[in-house]
Amino acid sequence: MENVILSAETRRAGRHQVRELRDTNQVPAVLYGQGIEPQPIAVDAKALHKALRAAGSGLLPLQVSDQPVVQVLVREVQRNPIKHHVLHVDFQAVSMTKTLRLEIPIVYEGTAPVEHLHPNAVIVRHLDAVEIECLPTDIPNHLVADLSKLATEDDVVMVKDLFVPAGVEILADPDRVVVGVSLARLEAEEEEIAEEPEAAEVEVVTKGKPKAEAEEEK
Repeated sequence: MENVILSAETRRAGRHQVRELRDTNQVPAVLYGQGIEPQPIAVDAKALHKALRAAGSGLLPLQVSDQPVVQVLVREVQRNPIKHHVLHVDFQAVSMTKTLRLEIPIVYEGTAPVEHLHPNAVIVRHLDAVEIECLPTDIPNHLVADLSKLATEDDVVMVKDLFVPAGVEILADPDRVVVGVSLARLEAEEEEIAEEPEAAEVEVVTKGKPKAEAEEEK
């Protein structure tokens, strides 16, 4: 994907200014980080959308006015809860020679064989992302969890089973479960069936009582 340089302009802070920006399809943001004092900026909404798609979880080149281009990470994106458009963005400038920590999404790939063996098997995802540490140049867009490892109901994929690119260290517990299998629905149905008495058995018990005993019970 092409390396999109996102252009930004400095802005004044304040609610009134923020409303004016949004009315003109501008998104308020803040730039901070390596050697930079926190700086309010504004970016074009369409250009931001394109840049975010291009960068993924990795670095994004950002140029504020006529200043030099800096490499940034998108640390936080605030969205409208209904329309989902971007309301505000936090950009962190990074040093290319220092490691950093960030969360990377987990992508689930493949097909779990257990789904063919047990029609009621449910694949349960426990993690959507994990924290990693690496140099900015080694940031992956995502980590992969291979569902083909789930051959039986007892199989799980742990953090240590994720494919990790060179130069990347996962900070999460290596034995933490990422995805597993549940047969809870099937087991619950079987238990309910086992607990239900058969109608024939109830009738036999009733019919087998002497007439006098049955009348006494009434």
